[in-house]
Amino acid sequence: MPQLDRTVTAPTWTDCHARGERLARIVGEAKLAASFPLLQVVRMSDAQFARLEAAALAYLWHSLSAAFPERSFGLDRRLLVEYRDALLDLPNRTPNGVILPRRETFLSFNMIHQVLANVIQGAGMLSAFSHLQIPCNVRLVEGTPDRDTDSRSYSSTKIHTDVWNGEPISSILFNIPVLGDPAAVDLRFYEPRNFPSELRVALSDYKLGEPVASSVEEYPVAFQMKHLYISDALSLHQTVKRRPALRLSLDFRAIAREMLPGESADCSGSRATYITPDAWSACGLTTILGSGEPPDGFHRRRAGEAVIREALSIRDVDDLSA
Repeated sequence: MPQLDRTVTAPTWTDCHARGERLARIVGEAKLAASFPLLQVVRMSDAQFARLEAAALAYLWHSLSAAFPERSFGLDRRLLVEYRDALLDLPNRTPNGVILPRRETFLSFNMIHQVLANVIQGAGMLSAFSHLQIPCNVRLVEGTPDRDTDSRSYSSTKIHTDVWNGEPISSILFNIPVLGDPAAVDLRFYEPRNFPSELRVALSDYKLGEPVASSVEEYPVAFQMKHLYISDALSLHQTVKRRPALRLSLDFRAIAREMLPGESADCSGSRATYITPDAWSACGLTTILGSGEPPDGFHRRRAGEAVIREALSIRDVDDLSA
């Protein structure tokens, strides 16, 4: 397994230095495994990672049990290997691999968010953001190249920045590999040699960013377990499928509280929902993230079907009569 590199690459375009300094301030005193101008890699503690791993396994098991009630699924670290095909066939999994929390499984999803919030708070980074994305993406990707999936306009296998998909230029991206084989389904990070202002906007296809993507410097850093990868919005990244295996990771975005020239906190172009740090921290604790959507609602709606959501209600067990 390649080792993480601590080499800091020199800035190569106008505002790279300012963006890098802000990113360094965001991670603050967190324990770093690697540092680059537009990417910081924070080392998680064994206890933090163990809790995140367990929560992710429970969520996968819950999704499998809800989707295939006639089958029995074991709950251990071999879940991704033993039930590979069933996981890929989950009705709540999108073409980009996101396993959506739905009405049968949202309770286990809240455990993931609760642990994730503890990790970000424990690293002392929460105060650096004005808003954070809710919910995080639980992403399960398979390492075999697929022409149809990989050729989509916003396929993660293309070198891209999330700005091209409508995310704010002030956003900071978090990625955490949690389960499976991150070497088989790798994530690579790049620093652009230039980034003209006319391409710092949403694009209809990542390939339109080729003038930027064709001239980048790859950061020599391995995508490894027990590490939190934090990158600036103008850092490019890419999923690289190397061999047949599964990798589950978490990703989400946050809006930097410190604005740089030309930035704003406007999230209107994003498909994601952003909430304040206090509200984000409460999720999974005093606020339950819920969904009345059926497991296959995403795919049925894409096919043109009107999907009915069930209303949710929460009863406080401490107020129920004995």
